[in-house]
Amino acid sequence: MSVRTPELLWAASRSLHQKGWPVLARIVKTLNWSLHKCLLPSEALVGRNVILEHYALGVVLHPQLTIGDNCRIFHHVSLAAESPIGSSHRIVLGKNVVIGAHSIVVARRESSLQIGEGSILGAGSVLISDIPPYEIWAGNPARKIKDISKQ
Repeated sequence: MSVRTPELLWAASRSLHQKGWPVLARIVKTLNWSLHKCLLPSEALVGRNVILEHYALGVVLHPQLTIGDNCRIFHHVSLAAESPIGSSHRIVLGKNVVIGAHSIVVARRESSLQIGEGSILGAGSVLISDIPPYEIWAGNPARKIKDISKQ
């Protein structure tokens, strides 16, 4: 990972937020927006080795988000929730999830949405429901395409 990647700035922003420095966290978030044109909230809970492909260009994430280890999110992805910030409802990505370019994930009002471990959401998809573990979904609206064998 190079020094200029959005992942590094996002990690710094999250660290500052967790240490009780929300103003500095917001400054780093704004710097990330200025450099990479992505909105990466410092309030999100993020696992290890998360990759934001294509420098996270156009990625917009809701603060009510939990991302598991080893996930890949491609460019122009929106992970949005209709629940207010601070709500108990979240979007949760399990470990090893891949979200294709130009996908939109929306957790409906006052509900959570989960994408199970090892699942893939194809490019250009619109998702408003849970994806069980180890499945490929795609389309608008997104629907199951096939199972993925666990390896």
